[in-house]
Amino acid sequence: MTESKAHPTAESSRTDGSSALRQELGRQLGSRFSSAVVLFHSAIAERLGLNVTDFKCAEILMRIGPTHPGRLAEITGMSSAATAQVVARLERAGLVRREPDSTDRRRTVILPLEDNAVQRELVRTFTGFAQRIGTVIDRYGDRELEAIGDFVARVTEVLEDEAVSLRRAGQP
Repeated sequence: MTESKAHPTAESSRTDGSSALRQELGRQLGSRFSSAVVLFHSAIAERLGLNVTDFKCAEILMRIGPTHPGRLAEITGMSSAATAQVVARLERAGLVRREPDSTDRRRTVILPLEDNAVQRELVRTFTGFAQRIGTVIDRYGDRELEAIGDFVARVTEVLEDEAVSLRRAGQP
């Protein structure tokens, strides 16, 4: 973040030790935290009998709702062929259904299905996780949670933008 874009109150609350704190936060986010998230999602996928790519694609579809395979390919950076294979596996797992697009019968729409065995297992699996995260959240006040929420949203935007930029740049 450039100084001109810094939040005014953030600038006034910085201390001399903040450089080391910022570097440590960057290291934690860039290595331990990101690895823990990947490993957690991999364990969840394994528990559900899915590979991690299929699991994340299912999660994306649940979040964005019905969409075309091309849109899923665009979001994930996968090829059309790879996307078709993922959608076929998700359909066999009972997580999605493909239907003709009502506005253009030549196109297909992927519809995420919410009431299935995998979704029920996800709810069971995430119950304990959600309780533990709730305990962490309870440690913070509303103002701190607003700041954390803002931080997470902004970091998420950076990650999404960087993923798109890396794909557009191609191979090194």
